[in-house]
Parts: sequence; structure tokens; C-alpha cells
Amino acid sequence: MVKLAAIVSDFDDTLFFSKKAISYAANELYKITKENKNTSINNFDIKKLELIMAEGKVPHGFDKSFKNELYTLAYTKYSNMLIPNTSIIKYIKEVSNKDLDLIILSARGEEFRDKTEEALISNGLKAEKVILPNNHDLSDEHWKYLKLKELVKDYSHIILFEDKEENIKYISSRLGNEIIEFYLVEGNTLKRMQ
Repeated sequence: MVKLAAIVSDFDDTLFFSKKAISYAANELYKITKENKNTSINNFDIKKLELIMAEGKVPHGFDKSFKNELYTLAYTKYSNMLIPNTSIIKYIKEVSNKDLDLIILSARGEEFRDKTEEALISNGLKAEKVILPNNHDLSDEHWKYLKLKELVKDYSHIILFEDKEENIKYISSRLGNEIIEFYLVEGNTLKRMQ
């Protein structure tokens, strides 16, 4: 049976703000890197790490293995630093009903499933599905596109909440907007994208 509709939502910086957790993890990695003189990280990445500490956001081009280490620390040790996006969470709770599924589609990785589901439950969100990648071989936007391509077979209407405009553009250029309504999450507001 095809369900009427689903809200498909990203997790980080959509339902939960992760900048504080990422800043704390970056600070810890910075201290470890500065103390370890045999580290493979170069001065360019040290400067980026300082930027991450200040902004809580990982810039493009940051060393992939170091990035994985950063996210692992942020999503495990500092997961209690995630700040719920109460406006978006409240909206989802208000519009949820038996014909509307909540599906979490996050590129944060299967290894963080327990912490992800824990955060959802502790904030009163019951997801029908939590979809996370087993590996990071594909770009986030392409992986999300492939998963949404599968989901449109099961739902007559999908409302997508995403904090990255480039992901929305990538997905909408391939799937169109006939079945999927795209919303850019900017802080605690939703902006309809065409």
C-alpha cells in the first residue's frame, strides 16, 4: 500500500544543531595534534581545524581521515552537545498523523545509528525509518538522491527538509519537484525551494 505522504528529514543542522559538538571535537583534536609532533596533518589542515573550532563547521577539502575522526568524536563523545531545533521538531510533531511517516535520511553514517535514534526518541520523534549509509563512498548529495529515488516508489508525496541548498539543487535537478516538496532549513525556519 502506498502511503499518502512522508516527511524526509536530514538530521544534523536540520533537526539538531551539531556545531557545538563539532567545535568541542575539533578542540580536542587540535590539542592532540599540537601535542603529537609526528602527526600527518599539515599546517593547512591545522588552520582549518582552528576554523572548525571557531565556527563548528567543516570546510570543503578538509583531510578525509581527519574529518572522519572529527565526526566520530562529535557524534559519540560530544553527542550530548547536540541542540534540538525545537521549531522544526515542533512542526513535525504537529503535522504528523497516521498517513504521514517521518523518515530520517542522514549521511552521518550507520555507526552512529544508536546515538541518532536516542536523540530522536528523547525529543519525542518517532521515525518510521532511519536511513544511514554503511560507508561514505558516494558524495552526500548523490547518496541522498539514490535513497530518495527509492522512496518515491513508496510515497505519493514527500516533504524534504535539508540544511544544504546544494543537496536540494542536486536532488531536484534529477528527481524534479512533482512528488517531492523541497524545504531548506535555515536555523529554525523553513524556506520552500522550487
